[in-house]
Amino acid sequence: MPTVYLLRLSEPTLQRTRSLLLQAKGVELAGSSTVLADALAELAALQPDIVASDLRLVDSHAMRVAHELGRLPVRPQLLLLTPTADDLQLFAALAAGANAYHIDDGSGAGLVEALTRLHGRRAMLSPQLARQAMAAFGIERSPLTIARQAAAPLDASPAGRQIDQASRHLLTLLAQGLLLAEIATLWKLQIAEIEGRVWRLVRLLHVRSRELLIA
Repeated sequence: MPTVYLLRLSEPTLQRTRSLLLQAKGVELAGSSTVLADALAELAALQPDIVASDLRLVDSHAMRVAHELGRLPVRPQLLLLTPTADDLQLFAALAAGANAYHIDDGSGAGLVEALTRLHGRRAMLSPQLARQAMAAFGIERSPLTIARQAAAPLDASPAGRQIDQASRHLLTLLAQGLLLAEIATLWKLQIAEIEGRVWRLVRLLHVRSRELLIA
């Protein structure tokens, strides 16, 4: 059962999300705040498995949250809460160290599932985010006829720095708009396996982002 710390932009939103998680099965609420600066000491002491944070906070933003979490003795995973996958800050925050995102429409629907998915090291990417990831890795789309083949996920040959052909094929299919279930059917894999591959791709984005900063 993952322990979760909440960082939300407003107090009413924070209280609604707190109430949801306190009543939910399968997750444990460790703490919450609307101010990152106030939360840092608590985060170091509580060592939650996951921090669920809005892209923007009263005193900060998601990229800063990712940076601060990276400085903790035990780094929790970071789930970004956003009303849309089209927010320009979303990809930047994923590249900076966030692990996944959840489309938050204000109702709380799907949040527990998103937390459980991330705790299991699984994630998703929208078509736009997949295209941005390909640009970050400096790779082109695979030919669709190759990416759709059942053998595509087995290709471990390099496609570029930090990334193999199987990952390139996956990003190609995601960028094309295929759903995870559709990719799983084409590749004859479980959806959870596809989600796990996406999670690992996001981790590779962190490495690529650090390389670019050093360069």
